Amino acid sequence: MPRCKILLLVLGLLASRITLAQNSDSLQLARAAESFLKAFTSFDWETFRNAYSKEATMFFPIWDHRERKTGKAELEAAWLHVFPEFIDTANRFDFRIEPQNLLIQAYNNTGIVTFQFGDEEYLSRRTLVFVKEGGEWKIVHMHASGVKKPAN
Repeated sequence: MPRCKILLLVLGLLASRITLAQNSDSLQLARAAESFLKAFTSFDWETFRNAYSKEATMFFPIWDHRERKTGKAELEAAWLHVFPEFIDTANRFDFRIEPQNLLIQAYNNTGIVTFQFGDEEYLSRRTLVFVKEGGEWKIVHMHASGVKKPAN
């Protein structure tokens, strides 16, 4: 077989393996994001808090928490302040997040999940940045913002 054909065959095999790895990573990333959202909306504190890396950061969309939160301890304190329902089992409510315009992007050991939810008047936007730690996707940064429909 000529060298050119062998080279093309090898490149083709490498490309298929990279594509399979990318698809596998994308699927694992999607599952991690789904698990995080399920834990969030069901107020499953342990699963929710374990979705974050130890050094995670976040920008909350709430004025009382407008500064960047850094590290798990700061994030957890802020989350429990905003959603005491995580620890107050008697004070739960029906909380749903139905992601719209969901985009999942996997790049080697980094993943980005973006989506929005809400209605025609107000959209909440979320960006979750994941990294692979010990074979698991963990959130290293979350950016939360919103956009309100302008008054006519």
